[in-house]
Amino acid sequence: MELRQLRHFVAVADARSFTAAATSLAISQPALSQSIARLERELDCTVLVRNKHNPGVGVLLTPAGTSLYADARTILDAVDRAAGRARRAGHALTTQRIAIGFASSTPRPLTHAALTVSDTVDGVEVFPVHLVWGDDRTALLSGRVDLAFVQYPVGVRSPNHVVTGMARAPRVALFPAEHRLARRTSVTVDDVVDEPILDPGFDEDPAMHRDYWLGGPQLPGPRGRRIVGPAVRTVEEMCAFVAAGKGMAITSGFVAEQYGRPDLAFVPIEGLEPVEVGLARLRDDERPPVLAIFDELAKLSTL
Repeated sequence: MELRQLRHFVAVADARSFTAAATSLAISQPALSQSIARLERELDCTVLVRNKHNPGVGVLLTPAGTSLYADARTILDAVDRAAGRARRAGHALTTQRIAIGFASSTPRPLTHAALTVSDTVDGVEVFPVHLVWGDDRTALLSGRVDLAFVQYPVGVRSPNHVVTGMARAPRVALFPAEHRLARRTSVTVDDVVDEPILDPGFDEDPAMHRDYWLGGPQLPGPRGRRIVGPAVRTVEEMCAFVAAGKGMAITSGFVAEQYGRPDLAFVPIEGLEPVEVGLARLRDDERPPVLAIFDELAKLSTL
């Protein structure tokens, strides 16, 4: 069994789609299918099956796959953490370049601040790295970024990260412009409970779990809502699916600030807790340049 096979398996399990996973991994779908097939031959069991009864749901984990998934995530996290530590140790004496991860939902003032903060910290060069949603944890663990702007439910913290809250925004419903609720100044959870909702595609990371972007805990979880697939992987995909009338979505006011367009309507949802964006670093990463940039950016918090 190779680490590459485990990464392929986890990508398919997270995306619940061979096509989406192949795109995210930048490999062909036949190559991905062959990799999974080899893994199953080595394990002598089936770990993934296509959902023939509901193609919209995509790929399902078998009991063996569910067992493997938990261990595979632990293994890959450990490998990424080891690689990140080695990379940081190697860079400590050779460079003062600090990578800061940001997403499409990161407020523009924070992105701008990240790009100009090195002007106030001598001897440090900052460069941005764009992250797809849900990728911030892996990017930090692997050392691909040193700091990251992350979006999470208010009050949620990770034992592996130091996070300072920077700003808050309401959760909003995203509708096509012609939707019956699109002209409302706000909606309630009761207004949207029967609306088909796009699959947000997040894994079980407690800081970005799937139920939260399906309206939890105030709205019923996945079994109580009609979830429309395939899972969307970027803000751009979410907007495209909603504009095409494939379903509504729940997103943050940060997205609404940056993706306003005439064929979409962002409507605040009453009764849902807001979302917070914060600046995160690994708890065991105490390199002086990282701490200096972290502390300087933390001064910009509006909380």
